[in-house]
Amino acid sequence: MDSNSNSGNYHNMNAPVSNLSSALRNINIQDGSNSNSNSNPNMLRQSQIPTGINAHGVEMLQQGNTNTNTFAQHGILPSAQQQAGGALPNDNVMNNDSNNGNGGSQIDNSRLVQFFENQPLSGYTLFSHRSAPNGFKVAIVLSELQMPYNTFFLDFNAGEHRSPEFISITPNARVPALIDHGLDNLSIWESGAILLHLVNRYYKATGDALLWSGDLAEQAQINAWLFFQATGHAPMIGQALHFRYFHSEKLPSALERYTAEVRRVYAVIEMALAERRESLIMELDIDNAASYSAGTTPLSQSRFFDYPVWLVCDRITIADLSFVPWNNVVDRIGINIKVEYPEVYKWTKHMMRRPAVIKALRCE
Repeated sequence: MDSNSNSGNYHNMNAPVSNLSSALRNINIQDGSNSNSNSNPNMLRQSQIPTGINAHGVEMLQQGNTNTNTFAQHGILPSAQQQAGGALPNDNVMNNDSNNGNGGSQIDNSRLVQFFENQPLSGYTLFSHRSAPNGFKVAIVLSELQMPYNTFFLDFNAGEHRSPEFISITPNARVPALIDHGLDNLSIWESGAILLHLVNRYYKATGDALLWSGDLAEQAQINAWLFFQATGHAPMIGQALHFRYFHSEKLPSALERYTAEVRRVYAVIEMALAERRESLIMELDIDNAASYSAGTTPLSQSRFFDYPVWLVCDRITIADLSFVPWNNVVDRIGINIKVEYPEVYKWTKHMMRRPAVIKALRCE
């Protein structure tokens, strides 16, 4: 469970809802009666939004208790607006794990100095940003594994990401980064590497391969999807968002190229999930298997048509969960996964309704 023992040094996990979690209310995967955003009044809490101007001159909303739905009115989802707390002064704004620049101004590293002088003795510290999907990937897995952690949300406007203290734990100077205080304050950077560390750490400590596998063949498949997400899925969405909202000039060919690549990526996932769906129905709906095989009865009539299916094996793993935060923002590049990729939609919906996922997206 999340620890709040060092709230004087960094973000208290009881603080207002993250910007990214507005997707729980706004994204098209919420389809009605079972929506957590409709049933839980706490989901309507407001978000503190940093102020400033990003590298491409886009004015960010004023700081304060501004409802995250305001972003929709401005046509920009928080993670598109503030993915990196603004934007990098180059075309890699959202290509990898998020970062930002503060225009070369003086760095205020006082919070980081205080943190490193008083590090916790156990648990984990996640360095992230309120609107960085890759940071929320890590928070989701920590929450699912019920590992004690605190989140230090960096202030990019203060240049904290460029401080020597932060660079000492991540030479790439990007979020997320993680410190494992139970392993002599081991630092891990790059979101995929962090996820692998966490599931292996849990497996070694408990003997339970939760979100992971003890089978080498299954591990290889989980790794393949994890790297596919980190190198294909996230960067392509990031580039499409960049050219749609932040690039200094309109380049329709670039936007079309990256949006098309995002669709190609989703087609790969859709096919894999559809194959898993067919296999599951044929295995569990034995009485109707022959008619499904003959094509006389559509698979959509099976009572297992909406049953959860996962990318690897018959259980959820980090391979699946790594896609969640980026799926939250894909509608902002004009892709409606409910309409275009129905299996991706159902898969994402099942994950978004998990209590640990909701908890992580709400920064609890």
